[in-house]
Amino acid sequence: MLQYRIIVDGRVQGVGFRYFVQMEADKHKLTGWVRNRDDGTVEIRAEGLEESLKQFLKAIQKGSPFSKVTDVKVEETKELDGFQKFNISY
Repeated sequence: MLQYRIIVDGRVQGVGFRYFVQMEADKHKLTGWVRNRDDGTVEIRAEGLEESLKQFLKAIQKGSPFSKVTDVKVEETKELDGFQKFNISY
């Protein structure tokens, strides 16, 4: 199990991107959360198997139909939080 901290930049707020992220996380059996940040980016914490995280990242980089992803920063964190499911944080 791994945990990634992901920052997504571009047109990713107000376009259903967090819902898209949640659907992709569920599809890949990941746990964690997604939230909008004040600077216009979206932050994601995702835990799961390495291959699932890689597939999830591919989907995030492509983006949802109404989003336009311009940059994705990924950092593998040292700790696991043991999330039970994937949530949208407000």
